[in-house]
Formats: sequence, C-alpha cells, structure tokens
Amino acid sequence: MDKKLFGGVYSKREYIRKEVFVMLGMFLLTYLMQMKWMGICFVLCAVFLAFPKVMWYRHQSFYEKKRFEEAVTYMEYVIYGFLRMPKILSSLEETVKLCQGKLEEVIRHAVDRIRYADVYEDIYQEALGLMEKEYGNHRMRELHRFLIQIEQQGGEYRESLEVLLENIRQWDEMVQELMVERKELSRKVSISILLSFATAITMVGLLPQDMGRISDSMLYQVSSVIFLLAGIGLYVLCQKTLVRSWLSNEKEADMRPVYEYCLKHKERKNRHYFFQEKKLKRYVEKEFSIWLRNVILNMYTENVVVAMEKGAEQCSYVLKHEVLKALENIQKKPDSMGGYESFFQDFHMPAVKNVFLMFYSLSEFGTQSAQGQMNALIQRNNKLSNQSERIINEDSLGIFGIYMLCPMVLAAGKMLLDMWVFVQQFLVFYSRGV
Repeated sequence: MDKKLFGGVYSKREYIRKEVFVMLGMFLLTYLMQMKWMGICFVLCAVFLAFPKVMWYRHQSFYEKKRFEEAVTYMEYVIYGFLRMPKILSSLEETVKLCQGKLEEVIRHAVDRIRYADVYEDIYQEALGLMEKEYGNHRMRELHRFLIQIEQQGGEYRESLEVLLENIRQWDEMVQELMVERKELSRKVSISILLSFATAITMVGLLPQDMGRISDSMLYQVSSVIFLLAGIGLYVLCQKTLVRSWLSNEKEADMRPVYEYCLKHKERKNRHYFFQEKKLKRYVEKEFSIWLRNVILNMYTENVVVAMEKGAEQCSYVLKHEVLKALENIQKKPDSMGGYESFFQDFHMPAVKNVFLMFYSLSEFGTQSAQGQMNALIQRNNKLSNQSERIINEDSLGIFGIYMLCPMVLAAGKMLLDMWVFVQQFLVFYSRGV
C-alpha cells in the first residue's frame, strides 16, 4: 500500500524493506563489537525509533527541492508567456498547459479566480497570491508586482522581464550547485560515522584475548552503547540539517537593535562592536541585492532617485533607513556625489558604495543614454544576489564541519577507553600470575 508524504508517494513495502535492512546492518555491527544482548536490544530500539525521523527528513528535503524546481519553472514560463502576450491571464493559461501535478493545480486555481471574478478590484493580487502562498519567494513577489503594474499602467517591460529572467536562471544554476554541495557534505559525514564504527570493531578484534576479553567488562558494554547511540543521533541531526526551504530567504528576526548599537558605539569600538558590525554587514549583503533588483526594474520607467525611493518601500528597517537618509542628502545636493557616498558611510562596505557611485553616474547621464552602465549594474546585482545566497548557505553549512569532526572525536575517545579497560585487565592478569 502506498502513502502520501510531502506531496509525494512512497511505497510502504519499500519503507519496511529499508528499515529491515538497516536493522540487520546495525545488528551485525553490534555483534562484531561483541556487545551483550541487553546492549544490542537497546541500540536496535534506538535505530527503530530514529529510522522514521531520517525518512521524514529525506522526504522533506526532496519535497523542498521539488518546490524550488516548480517555482523556477512557473516563473520562467510566465515570463515567456508575458513576453509573447502582455496579459497576466493569457500567460497563466499558456503556462498551465506546460505544467503538471501540484503546480498545475495551483495555477488553475489562479486562472479560475481571474476568469470568474465578480469584482475585479485587486483580482490579480488575490489570484497571484495563491501562487505566492504555495511557492512564496521574493523573486516571485517582485515578478507578480511588475506584471500587475504593466497590466494596469502599461509602459516598457521587455528589458525588465529579461533582467528578471536572467536573474532567475542564475539563481537556479547556483542553487543546484549548492544542493550538490550539501549532499556531498552529508555523504562525508556518513562516511566519517561509518569509519568511526569500523575503528571500534577493529579495536576490539585486534586486542589480545588470552588475558580476557574486554567485551566482558561492563564499562566496555556501556561505552559501546553510548558510542553507537551518539553516532545514530549525529546521523539524524545531519539529515535534519539538510532540510532547507530554497524558496524562503532566511533573514534575521530583527536587526534594528544591532544597527542602532553600531551607530551609537562607532566612536569607541570594542570586541563586541566588531562582532555586531560583522553581523550587520552580512545582513546588508543579503538584503541589498533584493533592493537593487527592485531599483533596476523601476529604472526602466523612472529616473534614478524615484527608482531608489520606490525600491525602498519593500525594504526592512535597516536598509530603508539608510536609503532614505541617502536620498535626503541627494535631494539637498542633487549635483554632488556626496549624497550618493553617504549611503552606509559609517561602515566599510566597498561593494555597496560602488553601486551607489554607479547610481550617481546614471543620474548624470540618464538611464536612456547609459545602457552600458545599466548592463554593468545588472551584472553586479546578479553577482551580489548569488553572493547573498551563498552567505545564507554558508551560515547553515557551518555545522557540517562539527558533524564531520564529532565521529573522529568519539572514535578516539572509544579507543582510549577500550585501551584503559585492556590495561586494567592486563594488570589484574599480571598480579594473579605473580
């Protein structure tokens, strides 16, 4: 009988087969480690309880990967459809023909919501909101806002959509690489755990037994149970860490206190200040590319200053405060570079400042006559966006280094304890001989 899990279907027979295989493997491991029946039963019970968790995390990881791929597919198809016919309904109708499964179902609901609406006020926000609820991501929300704006107000849109399309493609390629990287790290952790188990088996097999078996010691039996339980728990934690929503941008809960602390203590810097400043910079690097993408989209229809102001509407407090402060300085001296240089002037962030200097150049020459600089700005933003995603991934991958180190530490500790038990038996044997 098949069951559904995270939108997918798995075979109950296959599940039981894998569980039995894992239980037999663990039984063989405990047998080779010369463990007593009580210890064996304890370890097997732990495996029996941990196995459903591991399978749950694996299915959840697969589900998040599938959601990401469906979201990318939807956004690409909608952009292609809108480029052919600049109507939201027609692009959705064309997209739904190319999709299947859950994605097709959600798009059909959105299409029906538009087709059979009694009141057309905010109908696009409601219909496209169904997609955002299922596959919510800041790129999708930006795309929807832009499509609604073109549908309702008209204007140039082709170059802006091509910017979004290129950003989505690069994002897709980069996330696929990160998925492979995380899977490879998980594989290394699994190998490290297996090698630590093999070390324990080798240790108990190599020690001479003419003076007594160390496996007869209660200390050996208890330490073996703890050692195996630690390895099992570490593997479960590793699988849990692999689970990540690739669609959600993992933001800090509230960076306003950190930002205000750094401004307040910028004159007398200490160790805590540098820690908070580093935290703030990483946050800004994550958020800045999102704001910059909004600005680039607005620059095809607005001047630089208005585009910057509109882009700030969706920002968090820290970035919005700095943008509005810079805009205030720009309005005071519109022909001066100083206003553009005032953005995050209290912090050393060269990549961010370079973008604002490009804004100054665009404001001087105009966006229509500076297509080369616009292309350079787009490329810089794509680079910042990829860097932002990598920062998020690095934050979550740091724990894998500890996961790979732990099995080695556990194996070393187990070897030392086994040697201590052996030495104690040797001393007892020697004293009897004397």
